[in-house]
Amino acid sequence: MLEQSINEWIENFLNIPTPTLNNLPPCPFAKQALISNKIVINQLRPLSQLSMKEYFIAEIENYTYHWPKGKEVVILGCEADLISAEDLEECVDITTEKFLSERGFVALEDHPDEEERVKDLIFNQGTYALILLQEAEKLDKARRILDKQNYYKNWDKQYYKDVVDR
Repeated sequence: MLEQSINEWIENFLNIPTPTLNNLPPCPFAKQALISNKIVINQLRPLSQLSMKEYFIAEIENYTYHWPKGKEVVILGCEADLISAEDLEECVDITTEKFLSERGFVALEDHPDEEERVKDLIFNQGTYALILLQEAEKLDKARRILDKQNYYKNWDKQYYKDVVDR
């Protein structure tokens, strides 16, 4: 279910140009990554011995230690009611502090209860609680490309800082 939902999100939202982003899609690189099979999607289901927060942290550590060869993005997700937006954000904070930065990765969280908005555009996937993992260097390169194309022109300064400084 998660994989199909992510594929539809990429096709029907992340790939569609919008005036809010200077007529660029919300994620101009997502469709090519999907077509090129450069995305790993892993749906996490409850384990009796771990909380979902602990499970996300363990999987983030595992994937960033053993990055899948030839992949650009790892998406970890679960049903949104299995983890709060606060706990999901805490997973990112904890792993960033402990090992993500030193390993050269960035984690971005997305929870339906924590709206990610620029003007009229809501970026959230909307159904699942997600953490997207990427190599920091590649993400920074993509951000520089988008910056040159005025992608961020309508972004609130604080929101831009919060997203880019992760």
